Amino acid sequence: MKIYSDVNIIRKQLEQSIDKFGYSPDHNLDWLIYCSDEGDPNVAMWDDGSIIWFYRNTLGRCSVLCDPISLIPGQEEILREFIDYALQNCDSCEFIDVRDGVRNIIDKLYPNKIKPDYEIIWPVVDIQSFDPLLPSGHFKDLRNALHKFNREHVMTVQSTADIPVSDLHNIVDRWFQNRALIGIEVLPGRYHKMIDNGFRGTKSSRVMFVDGHPAGFNAGWETPNNPVEWSASIGIHDYSVKDLGIILMHEDLAWIKNAGYRTCDLEGSELKALKFKTQFFNECKTYKTYTFNLENSGR
Repeated sequence: MKIYSDVNIIRKQLEQSIDKFGYSPDHNLDWLIYCSDEGDPNVAMWDDGSIIWFYRNTLGRCSVLCDPISLIPGQEEILREFIDYALQNCDSCEFIDVRDGVRNIIDKLYPNKIKPDYEIIWPVVDIQSFDPLLPSGHFKDLRNALHKFNREHVMTVQSTADIPVSDLHNIVDRWFQNRALIGIEVLPGRYHKMIDNGFRGTKSSRVMFVDGHPAGFNAGWETPNNPVEWSASIGIHDYSVKDLGIILMHEDLAWIKNAGYRTCDLEGSELKALKFKTQFFNECKTYKTYTFNLENSGR
C-alpha cells in the first residue's frame, strides 16, 4: 500500500483504476475530489490499482468516502491494511456511505468497534418504465402540479456551459439558505467546487430557467462499468417557485429516458427525499449505505 497526498499527480492512474474496478456512482474521480472539501484528499493505492479514497481533517479524523475501488473479493485484505494504517496515524477512522459488504467486512475485522452514525437508502429505478406524461390516477397529483406550473410559467433548459458561473453559484447559495431555514444540513462547498471546475466529471449538466431566471440545475454521469445506468447525482433548485423541485426532477428523468439509459440510481436519500424521488415510479429497488466510526482507543 502506498499513500498519495497529491491526487492530481496520479490522476491518470486513478482514472484507470476506476475504469477497471469502479461499480458505484460514487466511484467518480472528480466527485470524490469535490466531496473532500472538508479536508485534504488522499489515496491509498495498491500494486494492482486498487484504491481507498479518504481525506484527513483538522480534528485528526480520517474519512473514507465510498467503497474501496477494487475487486470485491479482495476488499477484506486492503481494508485490513488501510484501517491499521489509519488508526496508527489518526484519532479515528470514519466510513461514509459504504455498502453492506464493506460494513460487514469491517465488523468482522473489528468486532464491536463500529459506532454507527446514520444509514441512507438509495433507490434504483427502471427508467424505461417512466412515462413523462404521467398517465393513470397514481400520478394525478404530479400531473396536476406539472400542468399548473406550465400554465403559469415559462420553463427553458440550457447547458451549464452557456451561462455565467455566478448565476450557478447564486442558485447553490439560495438552495443552501432555504434548506437551512427548514433545518436540513447540506454541504454547499462541493457544488461550488463543481461549478468552478466547469462540471468536470459529469456527462450532462443543465440549467433550468423559469420565466427567464436561472432557478435550478441537474447533473449526472454513468455508473462505472455499467453503461446502461445513469447516476442522477445532482439536482439543486432555489425554491423560488412552487413545485420547482417536481419540475426539475421531471426534466431530469425525461432527459435520462430520452438518452437511452435502462436504469437510474437516484442517489442516497433520507426518508422524505426518498418518498419525493420515488413518487414518479410505481416501484423501485433499493440498497442501503452506512456511515460509522472506528475510534482509536489507543491514541
